[in-house]
Amino acid sequence: MNRKYLPFVGIDDFAFCKGHTYGTLICDLQSKFPLAILSDRLPETITNWLLQYPYIEVVSRDGFTSFRQGISNANTQITQIYDRWHFIRNAKKQLDSFLSTLVPATITWSDSDPSVVEIPLTCAEQLTKNRQNKKWELIREIQQAYKNGKNISRLSREYKLDRRTISKYITMNEPPVTYRKRNRPSDSYREQILNLEQEGNTLKEIYQTIKKQGYMGTYSAVRTIVERARKERKYGILSKPQMHVSRKKLGAWIWKLKIELNKDETNLLNQCFELYPSVKSLYTTIQTYRVAIEMKDLETFASWLREQLSSKKNPFYNYAFRLRSDIQAVKNSFLSPYSNGLLEGQINRLKTIKRMTYGRAGLKILEKRVLYRL
Repeated sequence: MNRKYLPFVGIDDFAFCKGHTYGTLICDLQSKFPLAILSDRLPETITNWLLQYPYIEVVSRDGFTSFRQGISNANTQITQIYDRWHFIRNAKKQLDSFLSTLVPATITWSDSDPSVVEIPLTCAEQLTKNRQNKKWELIREIQQAYKNGKNISRLSREYKLDRRTISKYITMNEPPVTYRKRNRPSDSYREQILNLEQEGNTLKEIYQTIKKQGYMGTYSAVRTIVERARKERKYGILSKPQMHVSRKKLGAWIWKLKIELNKDETNLLNQCFELYPSVKSLYTTIQTYRVAIEMKDLETFASWLREQLSSKKNPFYNYAFRLRSDIQAVKNSFLSPYSNGLLEGQINRLKTIKRMTYGRAGLKILEKRVLYRL
């Protein structure tokens, strides 16, 4: 094989020491052979390597600025392709990040009749509710100040809050939910506790019964379940099983194409839409994006980008802004069959071999073990 004639190559980085030291892997996208392992990912290093191979026509890469700059410095005629896997993964990360501002870590609801009188709150519950209301008033106040022209830095100083907290507050459309679903030892005994309580057993008897069966939780956790059940019965509220959907699972459903969801998943997703209407518009945005990617519809994708760039309040504004700065490489990803999928597999091999090496000192060992004899 003639190494001088390499028309199609892929470039990706890998970590010698994650977060500190990175190298660069280069592969031939036709023969699927690794070509080189570079000791860093600086633009001049990429440029110097590419200048050795003047016949390179196409380079597939991620959005790393140094790669883009290094390729352009070597030859402006090289067609650069923004690897689809990388910018699709970035979109999923943006979805998860934005979703965290809209819904709690766990969404909980039940099918109880909403017309029934609400259970009076305990003193502790009332204090919690008051704190939530006070926090929501503060968030609304910060949002109004931001609309009036105060920037994030100024708001951070005035309210003595972290900039990231201010950024989160100005994007919130609904009051924050502080409830977090935690796995407790009593959860797996809940149904049995309720059955024992309905049979007329005392709290102490219930606790002793489940303790003999292996319960390792606290007495107070059992008391909480029993007292809640008695309170609901007192006020005429029938206890019905609660539904729980984690934010992570919700994000996975939103990301999937509609036809990939089964009936139960679709019903739960619609229920989440009713509880958090703002999530529905996010779902529509994601579905348009996913269909454009799946069908390789460049026109629809470009329209989606323009829509997101129309306002800084749009959930994918920053994502679209980054892609716009590299738009030709993004367009090429729709028109070209090449991608960096091959390099991801090779990088996984590097991770395995790297365990027996250390940083740059192991570079030669990596080269001997990974690079094929060409």
